Amino acid sequence: MLVGFHYPWSAARNIVSMSKHTTATFREAHPEPPFWRVRFEMLNPPRPGCFLLADFGAPLREVLFPAALHAEGFDVLVPPGHPVQRLLPGEAVDLLGPFGRGFQTEQVERLLLVAEAHLLPPLLPLLEAAPMVTLVLAAPTRALLPPAQRFPPAVELHLITQDGSVGYAGTLETCHNADSPLLEAVQWADRLCASCDPVFYPKLARIVRQQRLNPPSNFAQVLIQVAMPCGVGACEICRVQTVNGERRACTDGPVFDVLDFVF
Repeated sequence: MLVGFHYPWSAARNIVSMSKHTTATFREAHPEPPFWRVRFEMLNPPRPGCFLLADFGAPLREVLFPAALHAEGFDVLVPPGHPVQRLLPGEAVDLLGPFGRGFQTEQVERLLLVAEAHLLPPLLPLLEAAPMVTLVLAAPTRALLPPAQRFPPAVELHLITQDGSVGYAGTLETCHNADSPLLEAVQWADRLCASCDPVFYPKLARIVRQQRLNPPSNFAQVLIQVAMPCGVGACEICRVQTVNGERRACTDGPVFDVLDFVF
């Protein structure tokens, strides 16, 4: 699905330099296993599935997806040891964006979210995006799952663990038996939003086609988490192949209709 790339960095730098810069103010960070939750203050934070490019001192900017939106700004969830943990409260972070095409969940009654635990954060703002929300969440083992009490009580939660330590035993890739929580949820949902390793998306596309008769456009929306250092499609690192031709994850995505991919 991802295609080869090259690095026209001079063109990328020129286009990015014309992008609107903004800043966010770091407020706090605290552990929320298996992540750290980081809070920023910022006007006009990105919509769910859209992203910012942050300068933390590395050669390339880092993609930030909001894990929560609030009146003053947004939160992100990062792994332990992330450079953001070295920031001091009140410190400004240089940003570009927001960029991208996010999740579309307007006028949805029954929303299905599908994620691998380590890729869950971009879906978290959608937990209350519809009157009825089901989350199918997979991890190798129970210890790598967030505690169930972190999710809103109204969310119907289905867990999948590879070792069977909790919930359905298996993986998203093998979750195709008649008793699979994923198959029933795909039949039930008005909209599906997923954040998983792209290797799962061909399987998800087959499940959607098997469980739904003529699914509408954008019924199954999936997030592609790849390197997107420029945000404007110039560096061509994030090219993907679709039925509509080659697309850039940073400008045409990073959320796509899973049925549009060429696998």
